[in-house]
Amino acid sequence: MKIAAVCCTYLRPKHLGWLIKCFLEQDYPDRELVILDDAGQYEGQRGDRWELVSVNRRFRSLGEKRNAAVAMTSPDVDALAVWDDDDLYLPWALSASAAALEAAPWSRPSLVLHQQADGKLKQHRTGGLFHGGWAYTRAAFTRAGGYPSIDNGEDQAFARRLQRAGQEEADPCRLGFQPFYLYRWGPGAGYHLSGMGSKGYQRLAMRRAPKANLNIAWPPNYRDPIILPEIHPRVF
Repeated sequence: MKIAAVCCTYLRPKHLGWLIKCFLEQDYPDRELVILDDAGQYEGQRGDRWELVSVNRRFRSLGEKRNAAVAMTSPDVDALAVWDDDDLYLPWALSASAAALEAAPWSRPSLVLHQQADGKLKQHRTGGLFHGGWAYTRAAFTRAGGYPSIDNGEDQAFARRLQRAGQEEADPCRLGFQPFYLYRWGPGAGYHLSGMGSKGYQRLAMRRAPKANLNIAWPPNYRDPIILPEIHPRVF
C-alpha cells in the first residue's frame, strides 16, 4: 500500500519545516508527502519523496483546498493520511495508519499526544476528533465525495460523509501501535483555525504572507520524547 501524507498549510513556515522532518523520519517505506500552500509564500520545491506547491491564489474554502491537495498526490497512491502543518508525527505514524487501513477503509486513532512542560508526552482520548491523525483509502475518499466546500468543520462533515457511504473505521491504537500524533496547543503553537470562529478562514487571508524559506529540522524543544503510560480523558 502506498500512502500519501497530505498537508494544507498557510502562514506556518517554521512549523512546516518541522513537519517535513517528521516525514523524512517515517519508518514506512512506500510513502510521499504533498504540501499545498495558497499564500504564495514559498518557491515550489521537492525533496526526498516530498513536494511543496505554493500558489498565490487563496482557495475559496478549506474543504476545496483539501480536495485539491488530494488531487495532487501520485496516481499510484492507495491511501491518504491527513497531516496538519502545526503538529508533529512520530516515526511510526504512517506505519500505524497503513496497518489500520488494511483492516478498514478509514483509520481513526483513539489516542492523541500532548507535550508537557518537561517534554514528556501525555496521552489523551480523541473522542473521535483530531482530524490530523486520520487516514483513509483513496476509494473511501471517492465514495464519500471528498470534503464539503466549507471553511470550518469540514473534518467532521467529511466524517459524516464517510459514515453515510458505509466506510468502516479501524483504530491503530487497538492494533498495538503507540499513539503517533502530537497535537500542539498552547504557547508557540500559533493560531488554530478551530478556535477562530466561522469566519476564521477568511480572516487568515487578510494577514500578510512574506516570502519564507524552510528550515527542515526538529523543533528545539523536541528531543527523544517519552510517552507517559497513563491515558487521560480528552482535555483540549
